[in-house]
Amino acid sequence: MPGALLYGLILFDIIEGKKYIGGPAINIALHMAYHNFNSTLVSCVGDDELGLSAKKLLSDIGVSTDLITTSEDCETGWVKVFLDDDGNPSFEIIKPVAYDYISLSPQQIVKLAQSTFDIFYFGTVVQRNSTSADTLKRLIQKVKFKESFYDINLRPGHYTKEIVDFSMSKTNIFKLNEGELHLVGELFELEYKDEERLVNWIFEKYPMIKTILLTRGENGATVFTPEAKKDIKGIKVKVKDTVGSGDAFSAGFIMEYIKSGDIFLAAEKGNALGAYVATKSGAVPELEEKKLEN
Repeated sequence: MPGALLYGLILFDIIEGKKYIGGPAINIALHMAYHNFNSTLVSCVGDDELGLSAKKLLSDIGVSTDLITTSEDCETGWVKVFLDDDGNPSFEIIKPVAYDYISLSPQQIVKLAQSTFDIFYFGTVVQRNSTSADTLKRLIQKVKFKESFYDINLRPGHYTKEIVDFSMSKTNIFKLNEGELHLVGELFELEYKDEERLVNWIFEKYPMIKTILLTRGENGATVFTPEAKKDIKGIKVKVKDTVGSGDAFSAGFIMEYIKSGDIFLAAEKGNALGAYVATKSGAVPELEEKKLEN
């Protein structure tokens, strides 16, 4: 099976002076590779050491780099990450960088359109520049997929109402955290802040959305459909940092959903992988574990 088509960021998180591969799309691709799931990653890196490192890492674990283009003008993305006393991150996101200029040839898109993907994943930050935003729109129009998954990942200064509105109108599975749910309410100037009313508003305004995944950090998550609601209990862990925990939730969800089609079981798997990642430094701890094995 084709598995997941992942569109988005390749970057490096700088945490306490150390460089960790990062960006939602590549994090998910790496998790999927380590769990023997297929994914196709579309992104862009710079013609620099970080870009070469990212491509080698992907190649070494069997993820194709055919659709990762190289920018001659912009460096590979990187982010300064600052941790509070509880391991919660804040970010200084650099722009412009290579992932702002993702571009595919007509031939590459035609080739992608020959397959039907189980999941098409995309986020918000990758749409901040018109080049990558336009490429995303072309993929949505041309490529076949069973479900689309929008992970909102709002970062201050890197999104607009128009981007969020477009993205929500093009997805079946919508993931966000509690703070982002209220930011959506503020963005659309809703007068109420009640969680249930905000969720119902989303379903009513965006009929393509059939599942809302509301993550709650250490308190787990809640899965909403137009007909049902289920709380997923949190898992108590000793937190190292929460960088990449949300991406791990997405990866765990996507892998189980491709396998079983059960949204509630998929959310439980996502919750478990997110909790595990919070116990380690960096977004994909399997990378460090692989080094230790070798």
